[in-house]
Amino acid sequence: MLEYLKYSDKKIHDNLFISEPIVDKSLSSPNQVLVRIPDSKKPITDVILSFDGQNLFDKKTSHFGSIFNLEKLIQTAETDRDKNILVIALTSNNQRQTQYNPYPRKASKISSSHLKMIILDVIPSVLENFKLDITKTKKHVLGASMGALMAIKFSIINPEFNNIICLSPAFWFGFPGVILDIKNLDNNTFLYLYTGQKEGHIFNDEVKNIFPKEWELDFSTNDNFYVSGVNLMENSFIENDIQYEYLIEEEGMHNESYWGKVLEKYFQELL
Repeated sequence: MLEYLKYSDKKIHDNLFISEPIVDKSLSSPNQVLVRIPDSKKPITDVILSFDGQNLFDKKTSHFGSIFNLEKLIQTAETDRDKNILVIALTSNNQRQTQYNPYPRKASKISSSHLKMIILDVIPSVLENFKLDITKTKKHVLGASMGALMAIKFSIINPEFNNIICLSPAFWFGFPGVILDIKNLDNNTFLYLYTGQKEGHIFNDEVKNIFPKEWELDFSTNDNFYVSGVNLMENSFIENDIQYEYLIEEEGMHNESYWGKVLEKYFQELL
């Protein structure tokens, strides 16, 4: 069973714990598990399983120096709405583009192996270590960019987590596989989808020079390409009768600062 230590002696992270490094069998770089335990002894109301855990709580570990500021959002929900929230978050590593791609164009079991590890090893270890019962909780899975693809796939193979927070999905890594896989979501799934209209900055070149023209997407600008791909995902939700809410932000960019604001809306209206 995984061992967990207090994340820090600082009061701000008083209820946050971190696991020993763990390595997928097929990779060399380690991940760690972050666990946010509610202060209250009341029954847990919600569980959030998140990818890219290093970007949730601590600016020192964030890839780009900004965070979701998740602890503040949780504390507000626990105080104002009588919630009691457990977070289980997997950090990513320098092999993220391999580990976080459940729809690779070349056959690979790396991502599916990582997802199975979360379900079979990580979640049970958290529940046993901290003596927690999540049987009657509302379950959410959170991911941004490639993590959003992982969130969709995680819900497909573990449909108990049927509330998906899908922020700026990096659809091109999984195109068209992720579109085709939407039909495998559970009928009771609710999906919260977000993209910004200024996310094309993440590409190093004009998208028309990067991706196949056969993809029936808007190649006129990088920003339009991004939105058109996410719109195609929305069409698949409609075709497969998936309940969803889709937020498009005019000034939205591809980073944790914007995703944190969107997550705040989710906490206020849908948690």
